[in-house]
Amino acid sequence: MIGGRPMVALSALVSGLDAELVRLGYKDSTMAWYRGCWRRLQRYFAARGAEEFSLDLAMAWADEACGFFAKEQAGTLKQTDVYLFRVAQMLGDYETHGAVLRRYSRTVSKLAADDAAAVARFGAWLRAAERSASTVRSYGTLAAEFAAFAGTRGGLARCDAGMVGAFVATLAGYQAKTVEQKLCALRSFLRFASQEGLAAPATAERSRRCRPASRPGSRRYGTRPTWPGSWKRSTGAARAGSGTTRSSCW
Repeated sequence: MIGGRPMVALSALVSGLDAELVRLGYKDSTMAWYRGCWRRLQRYFAARGAEEFSLDLAMAWADEACGFFAKEQAGTLKQTDVYLFRVAQMLGDYETHGAVLRRYSRTVSKLAADDAAAVARFGAWLRAAERSASTVRSYGTLAAEFAAFAGTRGGLARCDAGMVGAFVATLAGYQAKTVEQKLCALRSFLRFASQEGLAAPATAERSRRCRPASRPGSRRYGTRPTWPGSWKRSTGAARAGSGTTRSSCW
């Protein structure tokens, strides 16, 4: 047990993350690279008699593989070193949230026709309300991300507080201001969806109270700190308080 959570077998974690990355549309060449890294990581765990995933051990693997932390201190990190570090980091985040965090996903998986149409109508709804072009664009992107996420959990019709909370958890690691902007977009989309009969009105109401936790004074929403330097900067602080930033949402 870690923090009250049962530990997960590394093989199961890798299998789940593999399936999720494929679902998100990662290229075959990218998947081949990830799978090669996962095999090396699994051999590293097996050599140490470890079957269950440990973020500390995964980070030790990344450090031994490329001398990550020494290079970071010396300012000589290469992009390939950062990618290797992210292999361990992504597994840790997937273990915590059961989803690929938004900061890793550079594309939105293909939407079902109905969801794509709903996102398009949402954009028209925003334009009719005379929202700026940048707002229409950024809110539309978030709406597509959420619709794709909901599609893996039964669709918008089954959207509830649990689904919204699971999606918000995937925002860990973003700057607090960015998270708040995305939450504003999400609330707006859920209001639209409830008006259209695509989601229950109660869901839109609950989303107004949905805020991820952060440590007071922290500029990021995130998970747990374990390693120094970039590890803390990349994943954010442990969720130990309720400090938030506030901005107006319409």
